[in-house]
Amino acid sequence: MVLKAAPRFVVLGGAGAIGRIVVRDLYESSRKNEILVADHDERAASNVAKSHRSPRVSHAFADAREASCLASLLSGSSVVINCTHHEFNLAVMEAALRARVHYLDLGGLFTWTRRQFRLKRRFVESGLTAVLGMGCAPGLTNVMAAYAASQLDRVRSIKIRVGGVDFNASDGRLTFPYSVQTIIEELTLPAWRWSGGRFVEARPRSGWESIDFGSPVGRIWVVTTRHSEIATLPLRLKEKGVRYADFKVGFDRRFVREVMKRLRAGWSARDFQALTVPRSAPNDYEIMRVIVRGGGRGVLLDCHARSNDEWHASAGDVDTACPASIVAQMIAAGSISKPGVWAPEDVVPADFLFQECRKRGMKFVCRRKVW
Repeated sequence: MVLKAAPRFVVLGGAGAIGRIVVRDLYESSRKNEILVADHDERAASNVAKSHRSPRVSHAFADAREASCLASLLSGSSVVINCTHHEFNLAVMEAALRARVHYLDLGGLFTWTRRQFRLKRRFVESGLTAVLGMGCAPGLTNVMAAYAASQLDRVRSIKIRVGGVDFNASDGRLTFPYSVQTIIEELTLPAWRWSGGRFVEARPRSGWESIDFGSPVGRIWVVTTRHSEIATLPLRLKEKGVRYADFKVGFDRRFVREVMKRLRAGWSARDFQALTVPRSAPNDYEIMRVIVRGGGRGVLLDCHARSNDEWHASAGDVDTACPASIVAQMIAAGSISKPGVWAPEDVVPADFLFQECRKRGMKFVCRRKVW
């Protein structure tokens, strides 16, 4: 009898806010999983690995810009989970190809995602699978939208809305709920929509809309931003007649004004990061919503996530890291085995993903409506 080797995961950026939770979920999901915490900050990577007090979790220095060195680090692994900034995605994919390792990332903010699909033929020829944008948004939202669309004969529009509430945010400090660099890009780069059957640019910080997410988030403002869902979902659902798709995320309008004021004064991402204070115990709640309409009918599907005290993880950490961990484990197990470069809606089974997310405390609410 030939014993199958234990799955080995490399979490690149594994000492970061999302990466450390990916590591935690991989570790707790199976006693067989072996995890390498790889990060440019080797001391932080070491601390994350040591916190698990297990030989199954190790650490290493990694530079996402150096594909050849990174390929050596990845060699012999099952999947690399790329939790670095999207500007490194192509280099990490190149390293995965050289090491013959499957690949997954958290998103490419539309533009990088479209570039990454150019590597599809090489992944097919190598027999490797790459899943792009498999976090919360993009990722979980893609699968939710595809599931909602499957309930309708025709699809006219897809609207994705993400909003949350931080119950600790009472002191007026400038607090970034996720990557400072990503938020700056979302607020300053032109957004993309799908309109009239084609991609259309939208002005940064346009399309403000007040959305009632229900309890406990309530009514908040959301704004159009550049996001990877729009790069793939309209193409996947084009045959169903989709004519419009957009993505909006919740930001406090005072927060946006303050960020833009400082950016115009010459502030950089590092200046904002210098203001960052150590996280207090997270206490927040996030709702991801997709609204798919067509033929006079529609499906509204919400996913609820809350912070995890034991993991010291915010709601956004949980709903981003856990889907990435779940799908990476599916790839390692062979449940997802289609060679090539794919969006989540192409290869991730909705029922299984939702079931696994529920095990991690998330909740799904689906409503069918007539418009």
